[in-house]
Amino acid sequence: MAANDKTLTDKEFATISANVIHQFLIDVSRTVGKRMFRELEAGKRIALTQLRMEDGGQVRLDLKLDHSEFRGALNFSIFRDSVVVLLTRLSDALRDEEKPFTSMRMLDPQGQATSERRLFGVPGVVAVDGVANMLLMGATPSATEAVVLIELMYIDPDQFSQSASDSEAASSS
Repeated sequence: MAANDKTLTDKEFATISANVIHQFLIDVSRTVGKRMFRELEAGKRIALTQLRMEDGGQVRLDLKLDHSEFRGALNFSIFRDSVVVLLTRLSDALRDEEKPFTSMRMLDPQGQATSERRLFGVPGVVAVDGVANMLLMGATPSATEAVVLIELMYIDPDQFSQSASDSEAASSS
């Protein structure tokens, strides 16, 4: 992922993103965390910090939440729990030297990346009244400014259970 003239690997950027999210959403008072959650829930994009690169340049890190796929009533406590689970699992994946860190990009029919947007392949899953909700983190660098948007997004977990049951059915045939 390019930031000014320095390119960060997906693993490096996921590490930075996780640390920044932890600092601004978890290591803050409940009052500050709730205020940020309300802004994110309302669809606002929050400027979190300026990241100083090795070359002296700066990149602003913004945060946005997409909760359109959340199933149930989202509140601050559930959101915070989701973020904690996501960050814990992400931290484990980033430290695991035996498994490659996975990130996904949108590809065109020829297999070429269609944008610099990445989705890190480590979900945070929480159950709300017996219903699973899955939170993922992604990142999209701006093509025109020194800004990277960190995206927290709830996705439909059924798409994964569907593919798992399809592969089980295919292997038993």
